[in-house]
Amino acid sequence: MFKKYLLTLFLYASVECQSNKDLYNGQANSDYYNSREQSTWSSRLPNPGDSDYRTYVYNNRRYGTDPSRYNPYNPNINQPGGFPYKPINTNPLDDQLKYNINRDPNNPDALFPGVLGGWREDLQGRERRDSRQLKRDVFVTTNYGQVQGFKVYLYDNPDPDSGYRPWLSPVERIQGEVSVFLGIPYARPPVLEGRFKPPRQHPGWQLMQAVDWGPACPQPVKYTGATKGIRDMDEDCLYLNIFSPNTDAGSTAQRYPVMVYIHGGQYTSGASNLFPGHMLAAFYNVIVVSINYRLGALGFLSTGDENSPGNYGILDQAMALRWIYDNIVPFNGDRSSITLFGPGAGAASAGLLAIAPQTRDIVTRVIAQSGSALADWAIIEDKFRVQNTSLVFGRLLGCPIDSSWKLVNCLRQGRSFYELGNAEFQPHVGFIPWGPVLENNFTFPGDEWYDGWRERDWHFLDVMPEELLKRRQFNPSLRYMTGVTTQEAAYYLYTNDSLAPNYEISENWFNQKVAELVQRYNYTLNPRGVYEAIRYMYTYHPEPHNVSAIRDQYIHLLSDFLYRAPTDKMVKLLLEQNVPVYMYVLNTTVEAFRWPEWRQYAHDTEHYFLTGAPFMDQEFFPVKQRIENQMWTNNDRNMSHFFMKTYADFARFGNPTRSRVLGLHFEVAQAGQLRYLNLNTTFNSTIQLNYRQTELAFWTMYLPTVIGRLVPTYPPITEVTLLQLVNTSRYIQLNSTIQLNYRQTELAFWTMYLPTVIGRLVPTYPPITEVTLLQLVNTSRYIQLNSSIQLNYRQTELAFWTMYLPTVIGRLVPTYPPITEVTLLQLVNTSRYIQLNSTIQLNYRQTELAFWTMYLPTVIGRLVPTYPPITEVTLLQLVNTSYS
Repeated sequence: MFKKYLLTLFLYASVECQSNKDLYNGQANSDYYNSREQSTWSSRLPNPGDSDYRTYVYNNRRYGTDPSRYNPYNPNINQPGGFPYKPINTNPLDDQLKYNINRDPNNPDALFPGVLGGWREDLQGRERRDSRQLKRDVFVTTNYGQVQGFKVYLYDNPDPDSGYRPWLSPVERIQGEVSVFLGIPYARPPVLEGRFKPPRQHPGWQLMQAVDWGPACPQPVKYTGATKGIRDMDEDCLYLNIFSPNTDAGSTAQRYPVMVYIHGGQYTSGASNLFPGHMLAAFYNVIVVSINYRLGALGFLSTGDENSPGNYGILDQAMALRWIYDNIVPFNGDRSSITLFGPGAGAASAGLLAIAPQTRDIVTRVIAQSGSALADWAIIEDKFRVQNTSLVFGRLLGCPIDSSWKLVNCLRQGRSFYELGNAEFQPHVGFIPWGPVLENNFTFPGDEWYDGWRERDWHFLDVMPEELLKRRQFNPSLRYMTGVTTQEAAYYLYTNDSLAPNYEISENWFNQKVAELVQRYNYTLNPRGVYEAIRYMYTYHPEPHNVSAIRDQYIHLLSDFLYRAPTDKMVKLLLEQNVPVYMYVLNTTVEAFRWPEWRQYAHDTEHYFLTGAPFMDQEFFPVKQRIENQMWTNNDRNMSHFFMKTYADFARFGNPTRSRVLGLHFEVAQAGQLRYLNLNTTFNSTIQLNYRQTELAFWTMYLPTVIGRLVPTYPPITEVTLLQLVNTSRYIQLNSTIQLNYRQTELAFWTMYLPTVIGRLVPTYPPITEVTLLQLVNTSRYIQLNSSIQLNYRQTELAFWTMYLPTVIGRLVPTYPPITEVTLLQLVNTSRYIQLNSTIQLNYRQTELAFWTMYLPTVIGRLVPTYPPITEVTLLQLVNTSYS
C-alpha cells in the first residue's frame, strides 16, 4: 500500500503544469507552455511579425495569450487524460473533421490562421492583381479583449440604378468594402465537463485573431464537406461572425442597426459560415452577425430531470445575443436596434428569443422566414415525448437506459462528438427528433451541484409561447415580419433518393404517407377520421389521379402543416396584441439554378437573395452552389436587391418599404384582412388578401376538433401496451400493483348488454357540425358570369360534398325528387353544367357535393333513420329502464 502511495505521488510530481486546451488537443510537449517567462505586451497594436507576438493554436484557431492568465477552459482539471475522455488520445474520427490540421512546414505563413496564412478565396473572394496592396488588418477592442479582423473588397454593386456589371467592364473597380471578424468565441467551449450543460460566459483574451470561420457544431456528416461549405466540425463550436460596414471610431454619425442571423436546419444541421453577410452589410449599412449553436443531441438532449434538462442550443443563442448586446458598440452597432432573422428553425428560435425572459428586452424586430415559434416542432410541450426521444437515442448508441443518470453519463463520458452528432434516427412522434422543450414539471441542478453553474443558468421557458404572447410578455417596440414560399416542403421529395430521378409519386404512395403522418402524430382518438379529412383536403378533385397534381398536393400538405399554418397562427395572435406585422409569399425563384417547376419556390429560397449571391464572387460559396456571374438573370439581381433592401429597412425603421423598392411596397396586415405581398417578380407582384385561409384553418381550427386531444404512446417507456392490457384484463394502479378485471360488470353493460337492447349503437360525430355551409360559402371563391370559358368552379367546396363527406357518412341515402332531364349521375360524370348565359363551365360545386358523397359517410358510418310511429320505446327509456 505504501509503495502504491509513493508511486502515485511520484507520477503526480512528474506532471508539468500546462494549459488544458493543450491537453485537449494533445499538445503535451509545448516548450512555450512549459516556460515560466512572463510575456511583455506593448500598448501598440500587435503584429504577427513581432518577437513578442506570442499565441497558441487550438482547433486551428490562433489565440493571443499570457501564460500567467487564468485558464478559462478547464480550471478544475490539470491532469492529462482527464474527464470526460482522454484528450491526449482523441478519437481519430474527430480529428478527420478538422480542417487543415497538417500545416506545411516549408511555408512560414502557414503557421498563421485564416487570411494571415495567405490569400483565402473562400474568405476574401477572387484575388485581383492589386489585392495584396490593399489594407487588410482591422482591430477592435471589445469588453473581452482585442479582436483582429480583415477587410473584404467587393467588385459589384447591387443597386439596379447603377447599371454596373463587372463582366462588361474591362477593368474591375472596387464598389464597396466590409470589415469582417470571423470565429469570435462568445462562450467557453462546451467540452469536457461542459457537455450537456448550459453555456458559460467567456473570461476573455488578450488578442483574438478572428480571421477564419469557427468550426461548425457536430452534425451528421452528410451535411458537411468542402463542397457543402462546412469543412471544419468540432464540439468547440460556440463562435459568431460579424460583418460591419465600417469599424473606425467616429466614422458614422448614427450607429448601424444590428441583424442577427440564426441558421436553420431543423435543429440538427447548419452553420453560421453558410451565410456570408458581406453584401448586406457593405451596401445597406447594417451590421450582420451570424452565430453557431449546439445541434442535435449535444444541443437538445433532455431527460426531463436534473441529469440533463436540455435546451442547451437555444441557451447558446441567448448567450450569443447577450454577447452581441454587450459588445456590438465598438463595431459601430446600435445595441438598441437588434433584429433576429433566419429560416425554419432559425425563425422559430427568433420568435422564442423574442418572448424568453432573458432576451425579450433585447429583441426589437423579428423576421421569420418560413417558421414560427408556435409550430409543434418549434418547442416540444410534452415532457414524456422528449424523454422517449432520449431513450431511443441512448439505445441507438448502446447506452443503458434504465436510469437517466446512466444514460447521460454514458453519452458524456463514453461517446465522442462524432458519434453523438452523426447518429440519425426517426422519432416515434413528430418529424424532427430534437428541439427546445417546455420546462414543464422539470427538476434542475441546484446552485452547488456544479462549479461554475447556477440553477438559473438551466432555465429557458416554462410557459407556452402562445400564452406569453397573450400576456404581452415581449418588447413593447416589437415589430414582426414573416414570409413563406409556395413550395416550402419540396425538399422532402428532392432529398428522398428513392424517388429519383423523376420524383413522381403515386396515389398509393400519397395515401401511405398520409397514414404515416397520422400514425407519427399518434392521433389515437379518431385516426380514420383524421386520415379521411387530410385526404379530402389535399386531393385535387378535378383530376384526383393525376400524378403531377398528387405531388403538388403532397408538397402543399407538408408545407401547410409544418410552416404556413403555424405562421398564420402567429400572425393572427400578434395582430390581436396590436403588433405591426408585414407578410410576403415568395412565388418567384432563382432563375439561374433552373430548378424543375415543382420545386422552384422551395424552403429558404431567400438565402441566395439575402446573401447577395448574384453580386458576389462565386468563391465565397460552397462548390455545389457556385454559379458564374453571367448566369444570374436580371430578375435574380433585382430580387436580391429587393430582399436585402427591405430586410435592412425593416431592421432600421420597422417598415420594410418606407419608400417603394423597385416599385413594390408592403402593407401592414390587419385582423380580418391579412394583406401580404405576393412576390412573383419585381414587375408583377401585387398585394393579396388571406393566403390559403381554408387550408390553414383546417390545421389550426378544424383538425383539433376531430382529434380531440393528443394521446401519444411511447414504446421505450410503455412496456405494457394497451393491447396487452386489453388481452389480459389487467391494469396498473398508482401504487404499482397488478389488479384484475377492472369494473367488468359496468363495462360489459356498455359492450355486451346495451347493444342487445338497442340493436346497434349509432354514435354521432361532431365533425359534421364543425364546418358549416355558411363558412364554406364565405371562404370559397366564385366565377362571375362573363360569357367566357372558366375552369374548376369551386372545386374545393364541391369536392367537400362529393368526395370527402361520403367517407365520413359511409353511404348515401338518396331522396327521389321529380323527374329531371339531366340526372345527378350525368352531372357528376361530366362535371359540367349549363349556366343561364349558355356558356360551358366545369366542375360544378365539387367541394360541397363531395362533402355529402365522400366525407360525411366516413363520419356517420351508416345512416340509420328512426321512425317515431314504430319506435314507441325511445333509446333514453331503454337506457333508464334497461328493458329490451
